Amino acid sequence: QKLDLFTVTLKQIGAYIARTQLKDAIDVIIASSPEEIAGSGTAVNYADLVKVWDALSPYSATTFLAAPAALADMLGVSEFKDSYAGQSFHGTGRMITPFGAEVLKINGMEEKSVIALDNSAALEKVQAGGVLTEFDKLIDRQLERAAITTITGFSTIFSDAVKILKY
Repeated sequence: QKLDLFTVTLKQIGAYIARTQLKDAIDVIIASSPEEIAGSGTAVNYADLVKVWDALSPYSATTFLAAPAALADMLGVSEFKDSYAGQSFHGTGRMITPFGAEVLKINGMEEKSVIALDNSAALEKVQAGGVLTEFDKLIDRQLERAAITTITGFSTIFSDAVKILKY
């Protein structure tokens, strides 16, 4: 059975573009100087998460972004160990949070911090055109080249729709 290596490579390039765009989005969020909320200890606790959730009012905390270590701390909080949440996590791999927010693990994010945001009011993605794929075939060198490009940027809509918990 032959594996279509070009298809696999295109998927990897798409995943790389998505990771790069996510990093750009987080950089824009942080550059907008959102309110920082100090944690009460050396690890995430439920009271701190409630404080962040409350500080986002009138917005909703729809998404939490956390570094891997911060996410591990969150999973250690007893309110995240609900039996139904555990069954859902084991069955689907998706966490159920006490707030109903989506929790995303972000590699490369600042350790000991959690970003809470309302994904309908915090950030806007601006894209010029779609994803372009270009191919060249250089017959004299027996080479094929492919370029995949996209032009995107992010801008803050409402900076108070984002809060950062630092502990």
